[in-house]
Amino acid sequence: MNTSSQVPIPIAAAERIAKEFGYDQIVIVGRRVGGFEHVTTYGVDKANCCIAARIGDFFKHELMGWPVEVEST
Repeated sequence: MNTSSQVPIPIAAAERIAKEFGYDQIVIVGRRVGGFEHVTTYGVDKANCCIAARIGDFFKHELMGWPVEVEST
């Protein structure tokens, strides 16, 4: 286990949890207190992916205070 760097949680880890425990949507929040934060989402299909992503965005922006990214055109 890598404890010295900031490693994002891979989507494959969320997929494994979903399959092992029988969930349609997974949202994982990882935090290193005083430092790095990460959110990973997974859904079993496109609709569930979209819902999990919306939940993850809510966590990031409304609860954790991350700035909202503005898409450039």
